[in-house]
Amino acid sequence: MSVLAPALDAELSKDRATIFGAVGIDFAAKSVRLLDGSSVLTFAGAKFRGDDPDYGSLQSIDDFSDGSGDEAPGFSFTLLPPSAEAALAMSLPSDQGARVRLWLGARDDYTGLVVGEPLLLSDAELDVPTLEIGPNEHSVSYDVVGGMERFFASEEGITLSPTSHKEYWPGELGLDFITGVTEPVYWGMNHQSSVQTA
Repeated sequence: MSVLAPALDAELSKDRATIFGAVGIDFAAKSVRLLDGSSVLTFAGAKFRGDDPDYGSLQSIDDFSDGSGDEAPGFSFTLLPPSAEAALAMSLPSDQGARVRLWLGARDDYTGLVVGEPLLLSDAELDVPTLEIGPNEHSVSYDVVGGMERFFASEEGITLSPTSHKEYWPGELGLDFITGVTEPVYWGMNHQSSVQTA
């Protein structure tokens, strides 16, 4: 028995199928629905496009992991915003925790319509944005974690992030302008250290 809708399962069983990936992001300012190609498709009650005038286009969707052991399911994706200003606006602390959904579907080449119902692979939340601004290219990469990530949160400390910082010190903006931190730093938690004590 397949987890796919019958029509989608039949389409993917053919010798040739046109598949697509789709991402829906509910940013604080706007809900964005993007496809991994230059098309317009309607499903799940929304219209998905290859690009958005404010948020740009989807560059890539990287490794989707189901999670095992002490890891929650997650994936990452990269958007190509239309300008450096848009890239900065897409890296706001208020968007941390925004809902993100990832679908896999198929399109009928003759009608241009979605076949069956796309498979919802993940219903998760934005975790960490990484802003890259270069001379001719701007990108924002997002790490996305599943809702189970909250179960791993420890009440012993807080994360070194603007959102968490403001939770304890409202109005304090000290961490708002820090970008490019690739590894989360935890305060008050017991993590393996390279420093050994006798």
